[in-house]
Amino acid sequence: MTDFLNRLKENSQEIDKFLDTHLPFGNGLSKKLFESMRYSSISGGKKIRAFLVLETGKLLSVINGKNISKSKYNELIAIASVIEAVHSYSLIHDDLPSMDNSPTRRGKPSNHIKFDNHTAILAGDALLSWAFQIVGDFNFIKDSKKRSEICFTLAKAIGSNGMVGGQQADMDFNGQFSLRIDEIEWIQNHKTGALISCCSHLASILLDANEDQKNALVSYAKDIGLAFQIADDLLDVEGNEEIIGKPIMQDSKNETPNFVTVLGKDKALKKALEVSNKAINSIQKFKYGTENLVSLAKYTVSRNY
Repeated sequence: MTDFLNRLKENSQEIDKFLDTHLPFGNGLSKKLFESMRYSSISGGKKIRAFLVLETGKLLSVINGKNISKSKYNELIAIASVIEAVHSYSLIHDDLPSMDNSPTRRGKPSNHIKFDNHTAILAGDALLSWAFQIVGDFNFIKDSKKRSEICFTLAKAIGSNGMVGGQQADMDFNGQFSLRIDEIEWIQNHKTGALISCCSHLASILLDANEDQKNALVSYAKDIGLAFQIADDLLDVEGNEEIIGKPIMQDSKNETPNFVTVLGKDKALKKALEVSNKAINSIQKFKYGTENLVSLAKYTVSRNY
């Protein structure tokens, strides 16, 4: 697990370097907006989604007997950074008073607390726009057909039938603890899982995965997303605020139904472990090169932040 954590840290540093280099900055009238964008996206978070993009790409190169060229790896870094920018946008908006109303994120004041509500909203919007600017740029993704497919796949994952749709349902059903477990699973598969599944999907497009490979990797990522969300629900109940970097008991405060409120802590943990193992089973068909993805599946449910 030590090697995995070191690799996770190294990947995070690579993504921060890309974001620091390519996110806008300056001293003009938009200075506050640029600062807000950078505040929430650079040097923070585990960057598990970026890790998933990069490790999916590496696995595909191994099983297909091809070394990743420097230019191809740079394309993976660009996609991984785009995913993290989209994730940061979603967190900025999620913390707003009209959503979860969370005062802290990643151990520091939430964006709307550090700046203000309208800047936070606009910074999220700008990060989303920047993400598609990068994906659509020939300098970052050379193949025009792949650029188009990546744009379409990303837009679908984060739109009304993906992440945003899941967030809408999550907000609409606050206070409704009568939700069935399959309904909560649907919400979380969209709110959290859609973007995480997209990580493996985008890497599969870039690395020319065949249909069986893509399906196995996307299935793995979907289960990782669900296990990750269940673990988050558990941390919201029994986590350490200083370690996780945000208030606990937020779902209880906002009357948000989740896996813990429906199943209880013990059954929720059992389900998280089952889903994590299911993810691992999805990639057992690959004979080698899966070590980091297996470690990620285990880490997802054992982490304390």
